[in-house]
This record gives sequence, C-alpha cells and structure tokens, in this order.
Amino acid sequence: MFMNFAKTLSFAFVLFFVVGTNFSYAGFGVTPPYVRNTSLTRNSTYEQQILLVRGDPNVPLKASVIIDAPEIASWIEVVEGFEFPLPRGEQKVPMTVRVTVPSDADFKSYSGSIRVKTGAPDDAVASGAVNISLGAQIDIQLDVIDKKILDFQIRKIGISDLNAGHKLGWLYFPGKIRFNMLLENIGNVDVAPSQVSFSIFDATGNVPLEDVKSKGKIKKVAPYAQEEVTAEIPTRLPAGTYIARYKIYNGDEVKQEGEVNVNILPYGTLQLAGFGFLGLSLPHQISLVLPVLAAIALIIFIVFGVRERRLKREVQ
Repeated sequence: MFMNFAKTLSFAFVLFFVVGTNFSYAGFGVTPPYVRNTSLTRNSTYEQQILLVRGDPNVPLKASVIIDAPEIASWIEVVEGFEFPLPRGEQKVPMTVRVTVPSDADFKSYSGSIRVKTGAPDDAVASGAVNISLGAQIDIQLDVIDKKILDFQIRKIGISDLNAGHKLGWLYFPGKIRFNMLLENIGNVDVAPSQVSFSIFDATGNVPLEDVKSKGKIKKVAPYAQEEVTAEIPTRLPAGTYIARYKIYNGDEVKQEGEVNVNILPYGTLQLAGFGFLGLSLPHQISLVLPVLAAIALIIFIVFGVRERRLKREVQ
C-alpha cells in the first residue's frame, strides 16, 4: 500500500510540475482582441495598438504575425514588423496595426483575422531550447463608407503665461494667449476646432472685461490620431490675473466649454512673441495697408506712363 501511495504521490508531483510549467508558457493573450473601425474612407489611414500580454515575462520570446484576410491583406501593416521580440522582463508589449485604405476601395464591410504566435527566439532554439508555440487571434472588422465625418474630442487643455500687449508708434499689438488642446480626431477626415472663444473676467469672475476669438487657422489632426494643437487668441488687457470662460467649436456646435486662469505678465517679461499684423485692429491694419497699396498704384501709374510715352515717340 505504501508503494502505491508513493507512486501516486510521485505522479501527482510530476503532473503538478508539468502543468505548472505549461501554465507559465500558456499565459498569453491580446487586448483588445480586435481591429475595428466602421467609418473609414478611401485614402484614410487608421492605427490601432494591440497589447501582447504574457504571464511569464522572465523568458524571452519571439512574436510572429500572420494576416488572414485575403481581400484586404495589402492594406494591413504591423509597424513593428511581422516578426519582433518579446524581451525578457516585458509583460506587456505593444503591437501597432496600421490600415491604409486604397483610393479604389469598394464601399462595403471587410473582415478577416490576425494570428499572433509566440515561441522561443531562433538563437534559443538553435542552442537546444524547447520551442513551445502559443498564440492568439485578433479579429478584423472594417467598414469603408462614402461619407465624411468631422468630429473630435478634447482630452486635455492648457494655457501658458503671456506678455501683455504693447504699442509701437500708433499701432497696438495685443498679447497672445496660447490655448493648447489635446485633440483626438474621432471622425474620418482631417479636423481642427473651427474657433475658440474667450470671455475674460476679473480675478473674481464677476466683472466681464473682454470677449475675444481665436485668430488664424488651427492645425488639423489626421483621422483617428491624437495630437496637441494651439489656438492663438489676442487680448488687450493689461498685466494681471484673470478668469476666462472658453468655448471650443466644431462648426456651429460647442464641443467643450469650461474655465481657465489667465496670467498676463508685463510686456517683455517672457521671451515669447505676441501678435503681429494679424492681431492688429482693423483700422490699424488699414492704416498699414493703404500706404502700401497707394505706393504700388503710384509705381504702376509711373511705369505705364513711361511705357505709353515711349510708344508715342516710336509711332511718330
């Protein structure tokens, strides 16, 4: 009986050891387990990050990627390559899948899958290590549509200190508020806020002082990307601390509104340029443009006058 018990215990120990060893290798998965986009357009590019997660990061592995989507295989690229290492100590390794839709793609739904296999690196296999291959599947679901979607979300906002405006001759150049926004494009075409408006109050937030809007174009962000953009807003307020209530627009829609502190320092405190010609008031812009236009008109009049007199002499 004792011998049978010993054999049973030995078998249980070996089974536990084997199962335990396999479990450490088998702890592998992907998140999210899909590449999905239902609003792609022709010529658009979409990227999605997939995390490769493994239970035992103490063993170096190699990931191999296979695209199983015959209709759209040429659209799909893995930024890291179709083979890349999973280094020792890294439990989560990112893999970026890039989809580039061609200009002649049909407007319809496409599907397929991406298979990720892991195994020992080539040099480890060559040295006699056992190559245990495990894998996971990533489903692909893409829709190419004949519709432009201009939409975004603001993930974060920020504002820097600025110099007060200053006079130069008869001209007044306002201070420049740089309103930074971390914008995520959730549409399928390049997009930027159409405008940002500020209603600026005193430090108590009770006394309205100035209503201003952004000047110039705001940088556009590519579809499905996330990037920081800046709206430049003029202010003619003197140095001081203020409260501004902002609105960020997408066309006529207010996408986000809130409140920020504005800290204006005396002119020349910071090594930052304020507004140039674009920030001048309309009368001041006209006062600069009119003399230039008059000078150009005078030059044209003189040149044509000289040419006309020369032609008359040639005719005579």
